[in-house]
Amino acid sequence: MVPYLPLILASLLFVPSGAVRGDSLPEGFRFIGNYRFDKRIKILDGKSLQVRSKEFYYRLYTDGITVRVYGGSPDESYTAFTIQRNDGIMAGAGTERMEVVPGLQAYSLVGNVLRQLALTEERLVLTKFPSLSDVVEITYANRRITISRSK
Repeated sequence: MVPYLPLILASLLFVPSGAVRGDSLPEGFRFIGNYRFDKRIKILDGKSLQVRSKEFYYRLYTDGITVRVYGGSPDESYTAFTIQRNDGIMAGAGTERMEVVPGLQAYSLVGNVLRQLALTEERLVLTKFPSLSDVVEITYANRRITISRSK
């Protein structure tokens, strides 16, 4: 075993760092970006309530047909969204700076919960419509170039 130890250590040095941490790309997908949780609100009877949550990151990947949204840790599962539009997102609605910016819209229907994803380079907006509830939940996240993980 001792003669193989340098070979094993050398092979670990040449493995991409993402593969060691479990951050490798899903097969057939490309990385879109990291988005840091900003806020979550629930709307009930026309009133909005802010929901407290700890800071976390979303990691997004696409194959051009679907968008996969992964949670904070590399071991978490993902939610797959089917892209329905990729011709832009209306930004600044209700203001003087209303414009169409590059982005996409996608949806997911899992466990009787309809999820709508609006995604631009700068912002992720995820809206949940539970089938057995009149509470709508909206999550906002801002794009981040890198993720700083505290150890």
